[in-house]
Amino acid sequence: MMIVLHTLKYGDTSLIIHGYTKEEGRVSFILRGAFRQSSGKRSAPRPEVVSLHPLSIVNYVASKNMKGSMPYLREFSPKYRLHSIREDFDKISIAMFISELLYRTLLHSERDEELYDFLEDAVLRLEAFEGSPANFHLWFIDRYTAFLGFPFERGFNLDYNPFTPQQTVRLRTLHEASFEEAMALPMTGVDRKELIEAVIRWLEYHTGSRIELRSISVLHQLSKIR
Repeated sequence: MMIVLHTLKYGDTSLIIHGYTKEEGRVSFILRGAFRQSSGKRSAPRPEVVSLHPLSIVNYVASKNMKGSMPYLREFSPKYRLHSIREDFDKISIAMFISELLYRTLLHSERDEELYDFLEDAVLRLEAFEGSPANFHLWFIDRYTAFLGFPFERGFNLDYNPFTPQQTVRLRTLHEASFEEAMALPMTGVDRKELIEAVIRWLEYHTGSRIELRSISVLHQLSKIR
């Protein structure tokens, strides 16, 4: 099984898929024939390619990796029908942000079954949740940083701390809360925006690299209306 992190059109008819699997960790595949080629018009994706949206979970069969080449994705099918993640604007915004964050920070290729299970569980929680998901990405990052090796609760006393005292209290409350309590934690849109910006600085410090997320502007639009 694979969780889709990022896709990129390759040539006229192919697609590169980056994902995370339970069996192999971080993987990349080429899907040939993903787009229909028509003269004089932009190539359109085939209907089945729509299922490869951010955070989709698919069963797949891939070719063996030939030396020096990217393996081909031969077959794939959705493991779950994630209707609300594809149709609800708030959940689309959060899925785009989380998938891009994973694509930029989950760089090691080693398998980690516990991490995969967490990611799949998080996707299914987002799909099933019926209230406002405005805090979901903050709950997710709090748990995800533990897998990266630098959880928030370990770093509040270090020399580098980008969080204000109020943000530190919020993060500790978020960490100690159940999922339902975290979703109901009162925050304004400005609170969320400033907290996620501090979180990105925290991640940049610990990964040693610049993290530019195009999806964050869409996420901030969500914050404005909350």
